[in-house]
Amino acid sequence: MIAPEPAGPRLVLRAPCKINLSLEVLGRRPDGYHEIRTIMHTVDLCDELAFAVRLDGALTLSCDDPAVPADGTNLVLRAAHLLRERGDPAAGAAIALRKRVPPGGGLGGGSADAAITLLALRDLWELRVTDDDLAEMAARLGSDVPFFLRGGTALCEGRGERVSRLPVGPAMHFVLVMPDLHVSTREVYAACGNGLTTPAPAVKVQAVWHSGDIGLIGGSLRNDLEARALALHARLREIRDELDALKPRCRAQGVSLSGSGAAFCVLVEDAPAADRATGILESALGVPCVAARSHSAWDFSTSPLRVGREES
Repeated sequence: MIAPEPAGPRLVLRAPCKINLSLEVLGRRPDGYHEIRTIMHTVDLCDELAFAVRLDGALTLSCDDPAVPADGTNLVLRAAHLLRERGDPAAGAAIALRKRVPPGGGLGGGSADAAITLLALRDLWELRVTDDDLAEMAARLGSDVPFFLRGGTALCEGRGERVSRLPVGPAMHFVLVMPDLHVSTREVYAACGNGLTTPAPAVKVQAVWHSGDIGLIGGSLRNDLEARALALHARLREIRDELDALKPRCRAQGVSLSGSGAAFCVLVEDAPAADRATGILESALGVPCVAARSHSAWDFSTSPLRVGREES
């Protein structure tokens, strides 16, 4: 664990990532974004963030991954500055980020880090900022950030900022297949053109959600961005073909790209199946794979995310 430089009260939190159980692209909006309808689901592959109050009013960020910028382009610092502008211009914090979610994988790691930063600093700075205020700030930071203020499973609409919590469903187990590829979200959405016609997979996923039938849920996985991403990246297409060939051996219930990629999520029956499939897939594909399971919702609370003690 990375510790920020000693200062005031301290808080260490996990930032779980997400997968998309379904993702529909409904058309291009007047503001240039695409209208989407997606069901997001948090899993327990997490970044870790350590926060400490700085009494000198400075905002600093360090990260254990040299490929991740630690300057003002990072969503973590952008979130901290935005919250400070709203709450207390004199507030300061030292933030240390330990990356475990690969950047650019379609797993929402950066968005999760930003959302957890908003929650953590609201607590540490003791700000009178409402949940609605945080949601408005999160939407300004990025389309996925509002979802990560809540976690769990939710239907996200608009460009992703309209979040409707879904009831708790079955705990699910996955293998996350994470090739070291950079997929441009902008390019993938541009390849969608002005819209897509789909058989409403989000509605289908919601219809089978309460059944608890992993096979039905796996069969309803759908991502409108997948075909576009595969067309842009030959290696991604090869990995998808290999995953399809390996499905019987892994007893996979479903496979889908997460977001615009490059990570795939492979749904399996249970934890032992996830462990077995992780070994099979990592060996066969030659890319990093990790077993993951559903992570419960936290709904604007930092308590379920803590991995350390707050100190005064």
